[in-house]
Amino acid sequence: MGRRIVNRRELRAMAEAAEAMGISNEPAPAPKARSTPAERRPKPQAMPRMRVVWAVCDVGGRTVATFDYTAKALAEAQAAALKARGKGMHFVRSVKEPMGPGD
Repeated sequence: MGRRIVNRRELRAMAEAAEAMGISNEPAPAPKARSTPAERRPKPQAMPRMRVVWAVCDVGGRTVATFDYTAKALAEAQAAALKARGKGMHFVRSVKEPMGPGD
């Protein structure tokens, strides 16, 4: 293990002796410059809160009426009433829709 040099004058004398012997005392290479940061991806937008409702639909898939999730019996009754009136085939399916601010 080498001797620890505390005195700056001794350190300077050693550096001059090294120069006289031809040993170069070049500083360490400079650290590489940082590259430009990569472009950040935008944070994905939060999906709106969704709720499930029962939709009475015709054969083409168009929604005729919607009912709350707890009112499935009313939705099925509406579909049966439309079938009985001869308005074509109707069916009930669950649909997700975004919740409003007051829901």
